[in-house]
Amino acid sequence: MTENLKTVCVGRYLVDVPVQAEVSLSGGMLGGFEISTREEGEANFRERLAARETELKGDSGSASAGVIETRELHIPHMIGRTLIFGRTRSHGFEGDRRVTSEYASIETHAHVAGLSFVLAMQYGDEADVKLSELLLSRIQVRDKDEIPTVPGFCVSRAVFAEPLPSHNSEHLVMHLGLPGHPDVALALFSIAGVKSGSGILSRTAEVDASASAEELLRVTKLRAGKRNINGLEGEEVLERVREFNFATTYGFNWETRGTAEDPLQPYISLELQTGVGERPGGKPVDTSLHEDALLSLWDSIASSIRVRKSGPPPPPLAPPQPSGPKLGAVANAGDICPQSGWWRCNAGGESMTVHGGAVQFIRQGARMPQALLLLRQTVWQKLKRVQPSVESAELTAWTLVDKRLRPRTAITVALAPAPTPAEGSVSAAKDGRAVPLGSHVRTGEVCLASGWWRCEESHALDGTRWFAQGSLMPVATFQVPAGVFAKSAGPEVIQRRSMWQLLRHAEASVAAQNISPTSDRLSINEPPELV
Repeated sequence: MTENLKTVCVGRYLVDVPVQAEVSLSGGMLGGFEISTREEGEANFRERLAARETELKGDSGSASAGVIETRELHIPHMIGRTLIFGRTRSHGFEGDRRVTSEYASIETHAHVAGLSFVLAMQYGDEADVKLSELLLSRIQVRDKDEIPTVPGFCVSRAVFAEPLPSHNSEHLVMHLGLPGHPDVALALFSIAGVKSGSGILSRTAEVDASASAEELLRVTKLRAGKRNINGLEGEEVLERVREFNFATTYGFNWETRGTAEDPLQPYISLELQTGVGERPGGKPVDTSLHEDALLSLWDSIASSIRVRKSGPPPPPLAPPQPSGPKLGAVANAGDICPQSGWWRCNAGGESMTVHGGAVQFIRQGARMPQALLLLRQTVWQKLKRVQPSVESAELTAWTLVDKRLRPRTAITVALAPAPTPAEGSVSAAKDGRAVPLGSHVRTGEVCLASGWWRCEESHALDGTRWFAQGSLMPVATFQVPAGVFAKSAGPEVIQRRSMWQLLRHAEASVAAQNISPTSDRLSINEPPELV
């Protein structure tokens, strides 16, 4: 295991671990904010944020609960919102004067480059709200095993790059597991801004002093003393334990004291435990690694802990370029297709059509085809079933009109329409643009905004459809699988209630209002242009 290593960034430190090790980072905290990260798309992020805001608004029955205020993030290339909720008041005295303090819970949700962040604080004020935005403005996304080149504080898949706003707390934990050795668990703690107590040597001495003779006989100290690792002064205790069920386990620990006032000198603790059972609270099991191998693994990991060297902050990075070509990009026949999607051919006309359709789905990496033009048939050619065709001497030009990745397939059933409610029976939202993307509406409820809505039932034929504001959301349509002899035992389609999610607001144009509902599975000549 110690021959092939990989480097992991934990807070402001680096550590080398076996390549096959399963590593995760958790317990992130910076400036009093608990930090959590999640890999997800923008649509899922918006959906989760809307659900969280709805959940907090539902807690408004108490005077000290509910959403107080929401604020949009104004950070380039990042979307998100700050939720301020749960008002709390406390009282104290300054001399003979009674002072009232007011706090609230803060959650700042942000999304950038496929990664979502949540900065949460239970008791904060206006200064903390601004601090959360300042911290998020310093985020740089990194790959899973990428070591940042800029100084700062590493968390899972990202780094808070210097210069950071003034703060006094930084926490992070690395967890490590080894495939084939489920009883072995290792953790590295980096905790700044806390007062450290007595060292591990004095704590171990106190435990030994209060232990019985039988307990002392079951514990063997392999090493105990001070240990300096790459300039970090620390203490180390390595023990072998004979458990009551006669299993042999090991407990290794090395830690530094740290400085509470300096986040750059945190309390560091490296802990290794073996003999961990499969079930929490279960009996210990024999260690799966030989003692010599365990010591070698421990020394390899422990001796690699070091401060990540940092230099001056680099100049600001240029805004990330969008992936792939934009809508309207043109590619000629024979070129390699740069983007999977729907491409419109520039050939054809009233007297001739394009074989395969004027708009065709072409996958990235394939060669753009030369259009085959089908001439209008004469009566005689129709009787003889002859289709005249011609291929232009000029290269066919294709224009990207739709980035939808799933090819449409023809369906032969009509989708349920979105009926218009009776006048005065329901009231629609006055400003559809104010409805956030990711909002959900059930079948039978009023469409809150004109635009494109996706059916949440993955097997429905509806896919993504356009609905007008004020109409009633329809039921979803499903194809019934064919039975024996390719015949259905019942109806070919069924319809039932569903949930719809807003993906894109409609353009304020008459053309957009006249678009008829279409499905991802519907074959049409001119597909709606979705980004």
